[in-house]
Amino acid sequence: MTTALLLVLVTMTTKASEHKLQAEALLSIRENFGSFFAMYEPEKPYVYGRHTHALIRECQLATEAVERGECYYVIVNVPPRHGKSDVFSRRFSPWYLGGHPDHEIILASYSAELALELSIDGLNCFRQTAPLFNLKPGRQKANFWTVQDHKGKVNAVGLGGSITGKGAHVFIIDDYLKNRQEAESQAIRDHQWDSFKSDLWTRRAPVHAFIIVATRWHVDDLAGRIIEEHAKNPDFPKFKVVRFPAQNADGSYLFTERFPKAYYESQKALGVYAWQSLFQNDPAPRQGNLLRADLTNWISERELPAGLQWRRGWDLASTEKERMKDDPDYTVGTLAAFDAKTRRLYLRDVARGQWSALKRDSRMEDAAKADVARGCARVNIEAVGGYVDTYNRVRSNLRGIAVVRKVQPEHDKVSRASVLEPIFEAGNVYAVKGAWKEEWEKEFLAFPSGKHDDQVDSLVVAVYDQITKARGAGIATV
Repeated sequence: MTTALLLVLVTMTTKASEHKLQAEALLSIRENFGSFFAMYEPEKPYVYGRHTHALIRECQLATEAVERGECYYVIVNVPPRHGKSDVFSRRFSPWYLGGHPDHEIILASYSAELALELSIDGLNCFRQTAPLFNLKPGRQKANFWTVQDHKGKVNAVGLGGSITGKGAHVFIIDDYLKNRQEAESQAIRDHQWDSFKSDLWTRRAPVHAFIIVATRWHVDDLAGRIIEEHAKNPDFPKFKVVRFPAQNADGSYLFTERFPKAYYESQKALGVYAWQSLFQNDPAPRQGNLLRADLTNWISERELPAGLQWRRGWDLASTEKERMKDDPDYTVGTLAAFDAKTRRLYLRDVARGQWSALKRDSRMEDAAKADVARGCARVNIEAVGGYVDTYNRVRSNLRGIAVVRKVQPEHDKVSRASVLEPIFEAGNVYAVKGAWKEEWEKEFLAFPSGKHDDQVDSLVVAVYDQITKARGAGIATV
């Protein structure tokens, strides 16, 4: 073989390899949204967080479900300015349309103006990437764009706007509330829910994906109502909920690749109500709050005054029925004391868990032994119904270690908790900051309308007799 012929063969082989690599890359971009997004990032350099990859994955899962002939329902909750619109509205819509040129997409937002802005970004991307799918853009308007020689289209609308004659295989609702004022308006929330049911929900293709990506503003917002609707009506589809809190259980923050710790700390300074909804995406109701947990003074252990009479109050949850619920109640033990002279309420520790009966009894005994070392030798247990046996068992196990007293409520939860209201309202609650802080604040702010009230009950069990000074009403301590 001559040198010239060898060079020709090498050149041909190299070009063939290059074409193969190009073909593989093209196939990956067409079939894998992650590859497409990486190639056509909304800006350069693009900052990724761990949640970004999960958002991209949800787009892929929705697409694959529709391709299999299955419907897909998901609610994705992400804090503000964390890139949710980049993924779902600005890049997913042009990629999906490229791979499914005969499908329709409805892109909706709280206003026609925002939907229009997102649509323009998606259209610009589609103009650039359509040739990858051997397609050409068809009619091109800011709020309406199509695929040449195909049925596919994207319609951008504001919630409540007209979508007469429009339908979709993929629905993307990107931020359904504009601000706090809208979120607190019952009329606006009702209007959005009516629009969702009457307009969007009736426009679904037989096989479809419904994606709601938003920051939570209110417990009764669109996402909250969808979740509640399924709970009341099993025939209504169950939406998968993907939630990314700004602060994780270990105290770390979600998107430090973009936002420094100081940014998140400054947002927390706005108050627990705003932080819990906007950034933790786990809102509690504001209206009707009985206990102003947001006025709590958070202190260190060494700031506790001497001479307090500490009580560990236990609210129990362990029956088989409770443990089999989707979100069972918690057993909670609160270590607290009330200072009658200063009218101040002190909290030192909260033990909380969804434990089996055996594990619960063990944790109660461990807590009592630890409390004795702190100078607390008193345990109050709410003992009604099936919990009487638990009281007797724990009392026997702690004989010689702590004094165990039975608490028997005589009124409803709200009536009992009302003795705490003026103390919270006056800002006279002092608590040692611990890992339990956020869940405790959330539950107290939601009371009496929240899902759980075990921590409230536990505090009442601990200090009710101190606050009322054994006035003989509401709750009896034996």
